[in-house]
Amino acid sequence: MKKLLVFAFSLLIYSNSYCQKTELRVSLDSGLSSFSGESAESSSSINLYNNSDSGYTNNPYGSKNVLSYGVSVNLKRITKANLIYGIGLGYENIGSKTSITSISVYDEVNSFNVPASGKTIMSVNTINANPFIGYRFNASKLPIDLVAGFDFASILNTKECGDATDEDENNYTTSIDRKTISTDFRPRIQVSTDYKKFGVYLGYSFGLLNYMEGYVGGTNTVYSKIFRFGITYQVF
Repeated sequence: MKKLLVFAFSLLIYSNSYCQKTELRVSLDSGLSSFSGESAESSSSINLYNNSDSGYTNNPYGSKNVLSYGVSVNLKRITKANLIYGIGLGYENIGSKTSITSISVYDEVNSFNVPASGKTIMSVNTINANPFIGYRFNASKLPIDLVAGFDFASILNTKECGDATDEDENNYTTSIDRKTISTDFRPRIQVSTDYKKFGVYLGYSFGLLNYMEGYVGGTNTVYSKIFRFGITYQVF
């Protein structure tokens, strides 16, 4: 991360060299995020012990999308040949949704399932660094920037929050720390355009590191995926 910050400041120092120009933007980021992989599921159950009203989701790594959000700054250089290189830095919250279809109860003697409806949301808070390279099309009119790079995500925390109600209107909740890895690495592609000071972008990234690292028994592989969109403002 420190090397990436040094690279970003180096871009500013040499902003007037070799017929290049520097652009700095701030972004309000959003998108749709979920998990993929063999273990990602659209539905699961909440497991309870001894009739407690709180427990844990059997598999909280959902394949259903939730709305992500974040803020970032983006520093890029555009060469005379319209080549682009730069870096983005920011905060982001991603996650997933899993539908809850039953409550699984174990009372020290027997186990049984109770039909229920609800959902579990996984929430992953990260600090991202996104170095990238690309090309600017139609530079003299409405610029279109196509770039590719990587997200280096430092994971601050990962939490499961579930809520479900059974047929008798009994409510069950979960609130569990689910952090298993500290970093994620995601290839990323993005396209953006600007009109005067304002712009919009669309992007996609997919994680290469397993969020179920350390789990034992069965197949345990899930990876992040994010469809991004947002608005930008050019500072200079």
